[in-house]
Amino acid sequence: MRQVRFCSAVFALLTGFSVARAEPVCDAPGEEGYRVVLSMEITGVTDGEPYQSGPDWIIERTTTLLPLCSYFNRIGSYSLKSYSLDPEKKAERVMLCHGDQRVGSYTGPCPPK
Repeated sequence: MRQVRFCSAVFALLTGFSVARAEPVCDAPGEEGYRVVLSMEITGVTDGEPYQSGPDWIIERTTTLLPLCSYFNRIGSYSLKSYSLDPEKKAERVMLCHGDQRVGSYTGPCPPK
């Protein structure tokens, strides 16, 4: 089951997250020559138990994202002015495999055990 979760996580990361939320905003650098870089770090992924929905097997996945505001000075050194914003949780349905009821077979590692 661990490999199924890993493969599903990689698939979700490669296909991108469809997040319907406002992008976090960092404070302006404040000093000439400084720049700020916003990144969304994944700090946790939790999968629910697999369940069948019609011919498909699905899991509910909750991902915790931590927005980081990283500041860099003129020469590119990391600044201690950097900080994180409040973590955000995102829930999504992930299809483990698709079943074909006509022939009784599945595409993917199914049914889950």
